[in-house]
Amino acid sequence: MPIKKTTNGRYKIDISIGTDPITGKRRRLTRSASTKKEAEDVYYQLTQKYNRGQALSIRNLSFDTVTDLYLEECKLHSKPNYYQNQKYLIQKHMRECFKNSNLKKVTANDIREYQQRLINSGLSNKSVNNIMITLKRVFDKALEEHVISVNPCNAVKNLGLNKKQMKFWTPDQFKEFISLIDEEDEFLFKTYYTTAYFTGMRCGELLALTWKEIDGFRREINVYKSLAYINSEIVITEPKTKNSIRRISINTKLFDLLKKWKEKQKSLFKRLKLKHNDDVHVFQYRDQPPTKDIFSRRIRTICKRGSLEPIRQHDLRHSHVALLIHQGEDYTTIKERLGHASIKTTIDVYGHLFPNKQKETADRLDDFF
Repeated sequence: MPIKKTTNGRYKIDISIGTDPITGKRRRLTRSASTKKEAEDVYYQLTQKYNRGQALSIRNLSFDTVTDLYLEECKLHSKPNYYQNQKYLIQKHMRECFKNSNLKKVTANDIREYQQRLINSGLSNKSVNNIMITLKRVFDKALEEHVISVNPCNAVKNLGLNKKQMKFWTPDQFKEFISLIDEEDEFLFKTYYTTAYFTGMRCGELLALTWKEIDGFRREINVYKSLAYINSEIVITEPKTKNSIRRISINTKLFDLLKKWKEKQKSLFKRLKLKHNDDVHVFQYRDQPPTKDIFSRRIRTICKRGSLEPIRQHDLRHSHVALLIHQGEDYTTIKERLGHASIKTTIDVYGHLFPNKQKETADRLDDFF
């Protein structure tokens, strides 16, 4: 019986509320009451609450099946590195936890409990949010496949993020960095970092760049692809967004530096008995393009030679923006050089770097006195 009288004269209500929708284990709920009538009322209310439910959707698919369908769609419509990222998050953080789950019965509260477990595991808020975003997309797929009627992730909020201070090098700091490079043995690195600093190109865009994409007549770089290594295989894709397909004007000294490196590269290829032509990647120094890690590690190595604090490779893109702002360039110019989808993105990311105009505004108000 679900209602029993205890030794102290009270009544204990013990009911089954089904299985945990995530773990698949049986769940029970206990309450107590002063009288049998009160206990019967509590029992009735609880059974109504937990057995009412919603009309079940048509299909019965497991979590693994839904994630496989989601990943197939990712592989077909997304860039390879995004697909690999989604596959990793699912395998690392979701499959084991949800393998016995009944997707039809998972509630928003169950999802919140899962989110809390991720937090308790020591992951950063940003990492937890990324996992939760992927989980929501998996449940969206379940919704699309008529496995569930409501996505329980929709009611769960993302965690707040503390915005980190953006790091970048000033022109003087970049000059100091370049001065620490051995020009004889590290000319490739000097050219790479200088190109990154004076164009704001993303790492994948730089690695994908070939000599035919450098227009010597117009002194422009034609950016329309990105390179990444996935499972040790080179993958060439379009850049991050459609707006990332752009042409970047370059200054004379950078153009001359690139020409000088091209001659050195030709000599290097000749020694290695490799064919050199305009289809060769600009920053290639062996039979295939380098990985981004080579350039990331070398920044730290070079900085150790002096007192300069190292920054990430991507921070050279931020440094380019800081340089343009220092020169008085406007948002529109910066947006075009970076390949942002909208000027709102430029303002949201870099607006804090622009000089504060409030003092000028306040000073002008003196004219009214």
